[in-house]
Amino acid sequence: MTGALVFPAVDLRAIGPALVLAITGVVVLLLDLLPPRDRKDHLGLVGLAGVVVSLILTLRLWGADARAFRGMVALDGYALFFDLVIGYATGLVLLLSMDYVRRQGMESGEFYILVLFSAVGMLLMASATDLIVIFLALETMSLSLYVLAGFFRGRLEAGEASMKYFLLGAFASGFFLYGIALIFGATGSTTWTRSPPPSRPGPGGIRCS
Repeated sequence: MTGALVFPAVDLRAIGPALVLAITGVVVLLLDLLPPRDRKDHLGLVGLAGVVVSLILTLRLWGADARAFRGMVALDGYALFFDLVIGYATGLVLLLSMDYVRRQGMESGEFYILVLFSAVGMLLMASATDLIVIFLALETMSLSLYVLAGFFRGRLEAGEASMKYFLLGAFASGFFLYGIALIFGATGSTTWTRSPPPSRPGPGGIRCS
């Protein structure tokens, strides 16, 4: 008689900011199917609202320390700091792009979706403590940026930039995977632990953190 299938407990706080942006990207993807077809400003506003929610969640989690997916993802001060930086940058990109893409005659929902999913990859990379997670996050970010680099199809420079970025990313991914394989063969693991700063001696030789 086989036992019941038991799923490990997952602390979603570790991927909370990235999860919010991923859900926002899916919502924007679904809203893009609905009218109005000629204007997409509302999709940029929805994406911006998702970024604001992600930033608020990051601030509420400040000082937290959580691990998830068997220690492959960590939520600590390092990850939260970069979550704030990436969140602010993504919000500025969405805010400035709404008028720019309209003036360029390339307004479409795909632009905002790609920006959001590239930010998801960046957030996951900041929280990763495993080389496999870093690779998946890097590819999530890169695939979106490949398309964004050549988004303005009417420009010759855009197509050239997208192709060069794709070829560079493909070769870099191959080298990265080969390095991961070498590290796993030498150590038997692709996961590391972010250790707290070492303690320093206090007055009288007493160790303090």
